Amino acid sequence: MSTPARVLVIEDDDDLRDTLLRYLRGVGMLARGLESAEGLDAELVRQDFDAVVCDVNLPGEDGFSVLARLRSRSAMRIVMLTARGMANDRLHGLGLGADYYLVKPVNLRELEMVLHNLLQRSQEAQGQGTREPGAVAAEEPAAQAPWRYHGATWLLLSPAGQRVQMSSAEARLVQCLIQQPREVVDRATLLAAMGRPGLEAYERNLDVTVSRLRRKAEQASGEKLPIVAVRGEGYSFQGNVRIER
Repeated sequence: MSTPARVLVIEDDDDLRDTLLRYLRGVGMLARGLESAEGLDAELVRQDFDAVVCDVNLPGEDGFSVLARLRSRSAMRIVMLTARGMANDRLHGLGLGADYYLVKPVNLRELEMVLHNLLQRSQEAQGQGTREPGAVAAEEPAAQAPWRYHGATWLLLSPAGQRVQMSSAEARLVQCLIQQPREVVDRATLLAAMGRPGLEAYERNLDVTVSRLRRKAEQASGEKLPIVAVRGEGYSFQGNVRIER
């Protein structure tokens, strides 16, 4: 980042909030903290922020409500940081537009890298003429829009809105990946999610399924599906994605 990142931390645990603020300031970010969402609007009037790190279980207005409210009007990056790590909570947060969902206890270095990577992409997008972080969102350009996942109908929509109809195994694979966006999901976990127990027997099946899905997505939408192979480990979904019901 060419200028210090401006980060707002909303966390009701005083000790954790102080720890996060000290760490983020120590790595060169301009970090401010709130113990609840009560002072959020006033803080946003006082200063523009590049990113918000927000707990879910807040007194008063909860973090999911804060997330939905911010996402409806802002392009700033939003990272949820919470003890609620169940898959349904992750999917709900991602579906509301969170850029990343981290589960407590958090590795501070990981949080730093998540923020760095998100804000680096924002800075690169600014160089291409897209809006500033924190600016009120207009209609999102197709190139910056997320992929959209409809689990009930096994449907994936490209950023431009092109339909990619998946098989049951492909849909379960994608759902497993997007529950942990930009994180590597190991091969055994993916095979189990696809209903392919027995890693050795179905090892090749995973690669075939990913290859077929990539090809299907590119043929249907003209865009490359951002599923990245990590040699010897598994796969990672490296694009923006939104869960829709």
